[in-house]
Amino acid sequence: ILTNQITSFLLSANETSGKSSRSSPSPTSPGTRRSLKVVCSDFRKSVTFEKSSFTVNGNRTVSSSTINEKYKVGKVIGDGNFAVVKECVERSTGQEYALKIIDKARCCGKEHLIENEVAVLRRVRHPSIIQLIEVDETPTQLFLVMELVKGGDLFDAITSSTKYSERDASAMVFNLAGAIKYLHRMNIVHRDIKPENLLVCEYPDGTKSLKLGDFGLATVVEGPLYTVCGTPTYVAPEIIAETGYGLKVDIWAAGVITYILLCGFPPFRSENNIQEELFDQILRGKLEFPSPDWDTISLPAKMLISQMLQVNVDARFTAEEVLSHPWVTVRALRHVISSILSSNRTLTELCTNINLDDLRQGCPTPGLKGRCPAGFRCVIDPTQLILITKSPP
Repeated sequence: ILTNQITSFLLSANETSGKSSRSSPSPTSPGTRRSLKVVCSDFRKSVTFEKSSFTVNGNRTVSSSTINEKYKVGKVIGDGNFAVVKECVERSTGQEYALKIIDKARCCGKEHLIENEVAVLRRVRHPSIIQLIEVDETPTQLFLVMELVKGGDLFDAITSSTKYSERDASAMVFNLAGAIKYLHRMNIVHRDIKPENLLVCEYPDGTKSLKLGDFGLATVVEGPLYTVCGTPTYVAPEIIAETGYGLKVDIWAAGVITYILLCGFPPFRSENNIQEELFDQILRGKLEFPSPDWDTISLPAKMLISQMLQVNVDARFTAEEVLSHPWVTVRALRHVISSILSSNRTLTELCTNINLDDLRQGCPTPGLKGRCPAGFRCVIDPTQLILITKSPP
């Protein structure tokens, strides 16, 4: 079901800060959704490629390709409709990167998606967002040197693992919500958050984190948006309804991903793979946690997902509220501490066996007493979280 429903769709309406003025039928009317095209042009005026130079995270673009001089280009690690991604190594430092090579002729008519992506990536810098290192071009190709993430994308990870433990899922949601919070503070909405656009970082201790990429549909929110775009499984109801939408469509998509991480299938789906049926389910927003798949999933996880998948936009969580939810905060803290100090087995065991009921009473659990590693101390802060901090001299 998941695989069949993850085909991207790009539909159009006039994107303005007011109501859309269309002479054609509504894109949400039966039989019209698949025949429309995308209109996304918000960042285009801020970036040009023809014989221009600009700085990207401290690196300057050039007007002719020096990629082969500066980098040793390796094997293909991904491809798409008009681009291929290869491994590359910077000759002077030995640093590994990903090189996205875009065929200009093949992306004719979709230049705005590439321009959007470059323009947004030039503005952002966050540990949970793929970093753009350098831009280069020839008359026929555009080169994007980007941060290399070797764990593959989340879609492949989900299809191979089916579902994740709450520990791993909450850590991934923590990363995703952090990236969304950062973007939303800049009034940037991504509009295409889905597993294919999330790369998985794997660490030696077995823990995982996510990095968000593909900013082709991203835009600055200066008022209600009306362009219908995204991917069906993850699209928010207000996009389909064309009532105007904003930043919180990203939270809806993140809620769908959280649901999938924990059970292996999406919350809204059409058994017959009919897009109209899927959209009707999304508009109704009736959320279920069917047995037996959800029997062992904790109540806090279900409560968080319910708040992220509110049809009422005002009631839907913000990125900040997702990050402050106990299911994300407490589990993510354990995850971070365990990752940073994974060499200390006692602390790792401690962080994965905290009695939260005792914490809510404001006192350390018996297991905490005398079990902090040498050089560290354990305290409970006002938000009832365990902090592992360096002991004072």
